[in-house]
Amino acid sequence: MIYYITAGVLATTIYLLRRRKANSTVSTLSDLSNFTQEEILMEGDLTIILGRFSWQPAEERALLKLSVKPIAPPLGSLESKLASYSGAEYAYYTCRTALLSLIGAPGLRPAFNLEVIAPASEKQIARSRPQPGVLIEETPQLYRDAVKPYIDGMDPRSISWIGNVLNMSKEKERVLFNDPSKEDGFLLNIDTKWKSHPDPNLAVGDEAVKATWKGHKAVRDLYCLAICHRTDVKSLRDLTAAHLPLLKRILKVGTETVCETYGVNADELRVFVHYQPQFYHFHVHFTRLHNDLGCQVERAHLLADIINNLEADSACYASKRTLYYQLKANDKLLAAIREHQAAAAPAAPAARRKKSPARR
Repeated sequence: MIYYITAGVLATTIYLLRRRKANSTVSTLSDLSNFTQEEILMEGDLTIILGRFSWQPAEERALLKLSVKPIAPPLGSLESKLASYSGAEYAYYTCRTALLSLIGAPGLRPAFNLEVIAPASEKQIARSRPQPGVLIEETPQLYRDAVKPYIDGMDPRSISWIGNVLNMSKEKERVLFNDPSKEDGFLLNIDTKWKSHPDPNLAVGDEAVKATWKGHKAVRDLYCLAICHRTDVKSLRDLTAAHLPLLKRILKVGTETVCETYGVNADELRVFVHYQPQFYHFHVHFTRLHNDLGCQVERAHLLADIINNLEADSACYASKRTLYYQLKANDKLLAAIREHQAAAAPAAPAARRKKSPARR
């Protein structure tokens, strides 16, 4: 018995040490020489690569997300080549920075934003694969019978990171506002998708540095996230008129905080909720109007519209409204919906056996 207990403790210790090593390595990369590429999942403005770091266990995978940082090189450093000419006032060229200019001005070298996810879960990998979309017509009954059971059956560990953000043990430097009250409290932070934001670590305890964020050129990419402290609201479907104080407070205080911090006007902001959301703990997105990220018509619902609808009918989202959204073909929720629909479909009537004509 002692042997098995010791072996179990040893195995746990080794696992924790290995995870600690992996986590520290993720945050201290100097190059990608120990990354082995397995598959390119997406190419374009955003390139996503699936692979594994040498320090990862064999069963784990990692995702690299690369996007080119925009630069405006001096026009005199560009070499151009005619690509096409319309015959009138339009001409199109391909350009590249001259090699001699790169030698003399290292700042002109192409630069990239790099997001590293290690280990990457199966859901994160699946979400990164380009897939054809399917438009879902979710009636209240379909939600009750298929979607809600799927959400309720999800592993709670998949959103454990939210608790770390809300108790400010993680990402504290990204917090813009926090009221921990259980009913109407929420936390507003700088979304990790806002890649161009100045390093928030430099502003910790230094209001002078934070003041430089107002009017910063990165504000064009503004993206903030409000996360409520209450845990009984997972998505838009859980909202009723009882949640109006929370929703109105997020809209008012969140907007005021963003405007004061970044020097934008309230009428420049888009404040919205996703359905289906990326994670099932109620949250609200704040972006600039000209930033189209995440605001597809079949996914985004303006918070002001939600408030108006709930004021008119408390049961609007919970039990009356049909909602439309897109799911990828490899989404597990889509599989759950299709399975339910197949089980609920009436059985096809058995084919009647054709009688042979009677013989005389």
